[in-house]
Amino acid sequence: MTANALREYRSAIAAGVDSPAAYYALGVLYGKKDEHSKAIAVYRELVERWPGESRAQELLAACYVAAGQPATAVSLYRTLLDQDGDPATLLGRLGDAQSLSGDLQSAAQSYGDLLMLRPDSSRARYQLARIYATEGRAEPAIAAYVELLAQKTYARQAALGLADLLIEMDRRSGELGRAREEGWWRQQGLVGEEAMQKAEVQLEAALVERPDSNADLWGLGKLFFWQGRYQEALVCVAALAETTPDDFRVHFFLSKLHGLLGEEQAAREAFAQYQRQNQRAKVAARVQTERDVLLKQLSGKTP
Repeated sequence: MTANALREYRSAIAAGVDSPAAYYALGVLYGKKDEHSKAIAVYRELVERWPGESRAQELLAACYVAAGQPATAVSLYRTLLDQDGDPATLLGRLGDAQSLSGDLQSAAQSYGDLLMLRPDSSRARYQLARIYATEGRAEPAIAAYVELLAQKTYARQAALGLADLLIEMDRRSGELGRAREEGWWRQQGLVGEEAMQKAEVQLEAALVERPDSNADLWGLGKLFFWQGRYQEALVCVAALAETTPDDFRVHFFLSKLHGLLGEEQAAREAFAQYQRQNQRAKVAARVQTERDVLLKQLSGKTP
């Protein structure tokens, strides 16, 4: 049926149809088939014939993002905003395109502007938190994640983001892996007791539904580890070792936890396993790279 519809819409356009409906329908079909370059061509022709079709411009921008050309989408979204497009709709999309283009500062501005218009936009706040975390701006990132912990839609993502951020903060400061007393963090004031409990509850609830969820095991393990709750962290990481035994990062984490708990023999065994899995991963990556190069050569893409 899709093939017939494609032929029908292409024929209508070739015949000079006087309505944009066929263009929209054809563009949607190409999009569903991930043929983004064809969808782009359709929407560009539509915009040329009907310059006032703002919906076509929005769809064109979305296609450029899907095709890996976010910078072009940025230009289109800005044009739409200049043409009095709905900022509540466009600012988030502009921020996404700017972020994908690597322009995090502009993306943060766009998400911030959207929050001014719609303070309840959890998605904008989440994207802003991720940008702050990437830029190393710990305090605003933590504040954003903490606020999101109270929002059902993004609470789990916020808990995972907070866990990653806390570990990254330690890595950047050189504190990662140092022995800490449980509860040491309460005096710092960066994260409140209630927020930490909410983050743990979110990840624990996720694990009740999916006990083998690697993302939630990692997140909860990181939260416990950062707080100095090493025995509880060990339970999470041991579960990861069962579900992903080939992941060398898990065995390194295990070795560190066993060491912090004074379990020297277990720490040595876990570290030896880390070394073995790390070496296997390097060999596998090298083999994959060589295979990719060979396939390109066989396809004539490289000399």
